[in-house]
Amino acid sequence: MTAKATFRYFAYGSNLWLPQIRSRCPSAKVIGAATLEGWSVVCDKPSQDGSAKLNIRADPSGAAQGVIYEIDESDRRALDASEPEYVPIVLEVDGSPVMTYTYEGDPHTPPPYDWYMAMARSGALSHGLVDLHPAAEAQPDPIAPGIRPAGRDDLGFVSSILSEGMAAETDRYYIHPGDYAWWVHHYDPRYPDQPSTWIQNDSGFATIDSCGPHENEITVFTRPGLDRMPLIHWAQRRLGNKGEVGFVSDDDRELIGELEADGYRPDHVYRSYRWDLIGELPKPELPAGWTLRSVAGEGEANSRREASHAAFESTMPAALHLQRYLDFMRSPVYVPEHDLVAVSPSGEIASFMVWWGDESGVAQIEPFGTHPDYQRQGVGRALIRHGLREMKAAGMHTCRVVTDEPREATAFYETVGFADVGRIRWWRPV
Repeated sequence: MTAKATFRYFAYGSNLWLPQIRSRCPSAKVIGAATLEGWSVVCDKPSQDGSAKLNIRADPSGAAQGVIYEIDESDRRALDASEPEYVPIVLEVDGSPVMTYTYEGDPHTPPPYDWYMAMARSGALSHGLVDLHPAAEAQPDPIAPGIRPAGRDDLGFVSSILSEGMAAETDRYYIHPGDYAWWVHHYDPRYPDQPSTWIQNDSGFATIDSCGPHENEITVFTRPGLDRMPLIHWAQRRLGNKGEVGFVSDDDRELIGELEADGYRPDHVYRSYRWDLIGELPKPELPAGWTLRSVAGEGEANSRREASHAAFESTMPAALHLQRYLDFMRSPVYVPEHDLVAVSPSGEIASFMVWWGDESGVAQIEPFGTHPDYQRQGVGRALIRHGLREMKAAGMHTCRVVTDEPREATAFYETVGFADVGRIRWWRPV
């Protein structure tokens, strides 16, 4: 097999942050830290957003620190497009050619935005580099002041925003904290470091996913009553006005009106379903020999994976698919008792579901599926009913599930007994 053509790239600014470089070049692999002798990092490149960006300048006494990535040649055009007005140059580092970018700077350029410097510094620290950037006085971004890249330590804050929103029961749609935890800890290993989340003070957050099913997806959630458009405008500026705004309820006339005024049009649609866990719940029914229970540890991981792989017609290689599930099982958000399966008399996992609880009393199913060999036999229905009873026993008063509208899942959930509570849409700028 012929090896892919690659090139080496020296990053010294915001591309040190892995979600940034991999949103532009998914193939980027870290080679290691490096130093460009005879160059210095400065902050004098004018940006279209009215701030400065980092730059390198020839300096006989300088030594610019950064990181070298190896990138597939097929990603070169995307990298060039993400560095408008910079000039690509090839330099030698330790005897090997590397590509980087420079610009003839302007000393009168306004200061950089605080979020940009925070992203670059976060990237530098993630590679074990000291704070290597010039001591430029950053300015707040007028569109979204106080915004910064989130880390995994911010999961609690993100969850609190979502829980507060769900408890408020407004016309806004809030994803479940379990949805967010699933995104973060069950990411697609083919697209690492996606999505990226940005927190604005104590008011809310935006998530940008450049490699998901909805390319360049923007999701914004704030505390109830706070304006979401500034964060949407900020995220769109980063994406060159090519982002889809997701998870907008058809009942959310306030946000829909603002999106329509900005020239957005509705695009993809999902259906939202709910089950109020009040009163007597239906009993799960399966023939003798079947078992409804939680996954019995990592020893069953591959059987559970096989059911998921078949149910969702995944194209991911089996070994990678298994590692993805094992990583989720070993993550801090995994609750073994909430990873439920229906097991056939022969010991095969036929159906599976993960449910997520929350202090608001709202539970969410994500994911759920049944192996094609066992569909239309009542297996999935029995597992759902078993899960609903588990949720109620844990103190949940509501169960939610969201599914892609064209799929047969809509008919399934309605047949099982879920109530259709509306549509969730993605909105695309025109």
